[in-house]
Amino acid sequence: MKFVLNVFSILMCAVSALGLLSCEKNDTEATSTIIGENVGEPYAEVQSEAKAKILTPLLQRGDSPARGYVYLELKQVAEENMTVSFTVDKNALQAYNKTNGTSYPMYPADKISLENDGTADILAGEKRSGTVAVTLSPGGVKGRTYAVPISAVVSDGTKKITNNKIYMYLVTPQEAAPQINADRAVRNLCYIEVNRESMLNAGEYTMKDTGEPFFDIASVFAANIRLNAEGKPYLSCNEQTTFVLDHIDKLVRPLQAKGIKVHLSVLGDHTAAGMRSLTDDAAALFARELKYYVDIYGFDGVDFDDEYSTYDTDQNAEPYIPSSAVMPDIASCTAERYAAFVYACRKEMPDTDFGIYWYKGIDYPAGTVQGKAVNDLVDYAIYGLYGKWRAIDAGTIAVEKQCPYAVSLTIGNENLYIDESSLTRIKNEGWGYFAIYDLLGSRGFENEFTRISRILYGEDVVWSGKLYDRTEFVPKNMQ
Repeated sequence: MKFVLNVFSILMCAVSALGLLSCEKNDTEATSTIIGENVGEPYAEVQSEAKAKILTPLLQRGDSPARGYVYLELKQVAEENMTVSFTVDKNALQAYNKTNGTSYPMYPADKISLENDGTADILAGEKRSGTVAVTLSPGGVKGRTYAVPISAVVSDGTKKITNNKIYMYLVTPQEAAPQINADRAVRNLCYIEVNRESMLNAGEYTMKDTGEPFFDIASVFAANIRLNAEGKPYLSCNEQTTFVLDHIDKLVRPLQAKGIKVHLSVLGDHTAAGMRSLTDDAAALFARELKYYVDIYGFDGVDFDDEYSTYDTDQNAEPYIPSSAVMPDIASCTAERYAAFVYACRKEMPDTDFGIYWYKGIDYPAGTVQGKAVNDLVDYAIYGLYGKWRAIDAGTIAVEKQCPYAVSLTIGNENLYIDESSLTRIKNEGWGYFAIYDLLGSRGFENEFTRISRILYGEDVVWSGKLYDRTEFVPKNMQ
């Protein structure tokens, strides 16, 4: 091992004149630090949780901090326990800028802090370290883009290895999000099917009199809860959802800048993993992963949708993954387990909005967890059998947190049926939410939304006339 490291160090020094590496030969220490993306073969690589690609933009808004999460991934399994020291590396940023023709300034160093002084462990037999939070306190010039370069040194107690690929976040400090529709008694939520539609369409409808957005909340529909090869729950994002995450600054930030909250929907995916099946330990594990996504991508909330979890532990089922993370049988997958899962999420994310989407009558949380009633844990509940009326008992979730009637634009694209009597009930009986599913980008819905808005808000809706395709950032009808 020592011989390999010394040879590698010599090879790296040979190209240091290119400005990509810094070298210092030592009998017990390899000190080459890879800061380019395609230079040599690194010993390990700093990566971000939530599968965030390099240069992912963190959200620092108003007086709130931004937060990312990094870990070190080895190329091979560690043969012994190792310690990782993460550092905010100004020299690495300078070299990155030189190599890539960029000119990112570094975020103010006195505003960056690393959890546990930037240290984490890698246990023998493992490939990755523990996770370290990177917190950015408010600082810098609003609207200016900064970089946060993170490098790492690995030590086994006798030698240090620094030929490790860095990771870098970006951050553009922003003003606090505007507060919209302050006088509304009924909040308006829209689910966007990002498999085929663009989040940007939700920002093109405004109230005629106030000019504020028609939608209070837009939800990215959807990521999935699944079990990995080790039987542990994780958040799975398909290609289309990943596209939104990879372009969060172009597809989500414009909505948030208008005051629209953006949530991430989490949907069951025909497996035993779901909101009603996770054990307490698994719920805590998955809640922590959701926190990574919420913080790194800057989501305002999470919607939980339990409709497609099968809870099938039959070993003949496909795909079957034996797992101690889920309950042993379907009878154990209860509303109380759902409540325990939401409680775990609330512990991790006390200031995040949590919504429930339901329609079966068994797919919502109930009961009490550690003295907390479900009503204390969730912010809203949407009944999703579109065009029908149904509510959860007010003793479980309060009327002002519920949407007992919602509509789908998929079902009524050409002639959307709107039950005006149900809308009137929502307004007059104190229900707090109304929801629209599947905002299409094929045409405008100004007339339909105006019919809804006149009853709920006494005001017309205006459409900008802009239509966005899923993968485009400029209106398709104005190109």
